[in-house]
Amino acid sequence: MSCCIEYNHNLEDNDPLLNEVGYYILYGYNNTIVYSTKYNNSNINNSSHSSNNGNNLDTIVYPTVSKEFSLFGIHKTLNITSSEDTNESLNHSIITNDIKNESIQILRSILSSSETTRSYYTVSYTVIRETSEQIEKSQILFFQVFSKDLETLNQVNSTKKIEVPLIVEELNKSFYLFNYYSNSLSSISHLNSLLSSNNKNSIYFHIANNNENNPILSLNSNNLDKKIIDILSNGNTSSTPNNFGNFNKNSMNIINIELLLKITNNCNNTPPLMAPTISLNNNSNNKSMINVSSLCLISKDETVKETIELLNKSMLNQINNSVIRDNPEYNFKSIHFQFSFLPFPITTIYKTKNNNIIDDDENYNIRKQYHTTIGLPLNRPFLKSSLSINLQQQQQSLSKPSKKQQHNHIKDVHLNLSLDCKTEGNVFLVDGSYDYYHYLQDNIDDNGWGCAYRSMQTICSWLRYQNYTNKPIPTHYEIQKTLVELKDKDPSFLKSKQWIGAFEITLCLEYLFNIKCKILNISSGSEVIYKSRELAKHFQTNGSPIMIGGGVLAYTLLGIDFNESTGETRYLILDPHYTGSTENIKLIKEKGWCGWKSSDLFRKDAFYNFCQPQIPNDL
Repeated sequence: MSCCIEYNHNLEDNDPLLNEVGYYILYGYNNTIVYSTKYNNSNINNSSHSSNNGNNLDTIVYPTVSKEFSLFGIHKTLNITSSEDTNESLNHSIITNDIKNESIQILRSILSSSETTRSYYTVSYTVIRETSEQIEKSQILFFQVFSKDLETLNQVNSTKKIEVPLIVEELNKSFYLFNYYSNSLSSISHLNSLLSSNNKNSIYFHIANNNENNPILSLNSNNLDKKIIDILSNGNTSSTPNNFGNFNKNSMNIINIELLLKITNNCNNTPPLMAPTISLNNNSNNKSMINVSSLCLISKDETVKETIELLNKSMLNQINNSVIRDNPEYNFKSIHFQFSFLPFPITTIYKTKNNNIIDDDENYNIRKQYHTTIGLPLNRPFLKSSLSINLQQQQQSLSKPSKKQQHNHIKDVHLNLSLDCKTEGNVFLVDGSYDYYHYLQDNIDDNGWGCAYRSMQTICSWLRYQNYTNKPIPTHYEIQKTLVELKDKDPSFLKSKQWIGAFEITLCLEYLFNIKCKILNISSGSEVIYKSRELAKHFQTNGSPIMIGGGVLAYTLLGIDFNESTGETRYLILDPHYTGSTENIKLIKEKGWCGWKSSDLFRKDAFYNFCQPQIPNDL
């Protein structure tokens, strides 16, 4: 009898995931599927799961996990070819018995080298159809196969999509997410030797979350049989340990653990020290060095000994991965990325220069391998080092909330409107999420002068949601400071109430976020309607919000409804001049602060500049 399968909704709803044709491996806990890794079709007949993709990058990208978090099943994404009828809705009719039998054989192959820990596994399918305009994606079809036979697929009729914050909440109840790191470069060969040996006196783990009473763990301690939750919570198992975690609803609480290596020996003629003399080893005689930082997802029921063994395993996986093995002449650095579609950060290792700086161009092929392993598209820069997060600094900053942005901002407010086509043509919309920035938010009275600043902030929020940047949304002052630094404005511009336009926003987006913009100049509002084809193409190819400047007002364009034959066009406008309550979506909708407008919006006696952010088409 099948049970209800819960799964991360992003596996079905988020474009970057499960979009490439081929097989994926699914991981999760209990009845919940959390994430996937790409399975290389060339390895279908290879019984060794460790050889998946020809390397072991998947063992370092995601956290090392306790046995409660395990392989859940496999997934296949199939493509309806362009020769098939594109007018038919997507369905699962192309999933034949031969495909199902092939899937069972692949699952068996993977499990032959893995410990069978579940009573059942899932086999699931997505059907996609790719056109020049978009990728259409079906719902996921789930089957269940029992471990005792691994032969018969039973369709799962009860499924539930789970939002990431709910997954985070559940994971935080049962697991700790440790970030296990060193503060300086360490010799890879020396680390490998220590971690592989049975010397209990060499490696120590300091809980580094800003508490002088935090314990130091080692295999030489006398509390190895205690549960890790008792050590960290001082017996208070009903709450998160004090001073631990980032308390971010979209990502798990993180406990930072500093790796310490003992470099002195106790004299035989003297009593043992109460505590070991410890220091970071920085042996510059070894050729390859690394700044390690490894993530480990550990059950709160694990003992201290089991926890340390998992931490060691995590570090060994990191320093023995294919990136280091294939580039022995380099030094390396581990960095982390947080995506909205995952409940915890991921880890990558990149080559560094002599100054321990990562050159993204030099690591291009390595980034490409990571994209393939995770199943990320190859035309989006998800894993550039500039987008990484510092988990130690992040935790410190989250303990002191920023006062710059204190308002909540409505996400994707246009989804409250009717998005149906009214011109008998096609609707072209912003691709991805954004936040609505408008007058009087964030403790700034910009009524009458800040509309273009707010439009830029909306664009910046879109860049963050699409993982093109992890920089904070710039304030009005920071935007003004940027323009002064670029010598576009005089110093007197700082803290003024002067307007800015599309040209200034273009300068700021390129300087702050390395995003180039195309400006569409229109000499009169009566000519805007003749640019509809160009605007439609922008939303098809870039998908970013457009800032409209000109006349005396600025707006944000979220899409158009365009009939190519007649030229009739409607414009989906997000108006930054709104001064009411952020939560009053009904008022925003009814009064047209976000709504469809005709070409009459644009004055015939005014010029207009459309600032169109151009999105990189490469990783």
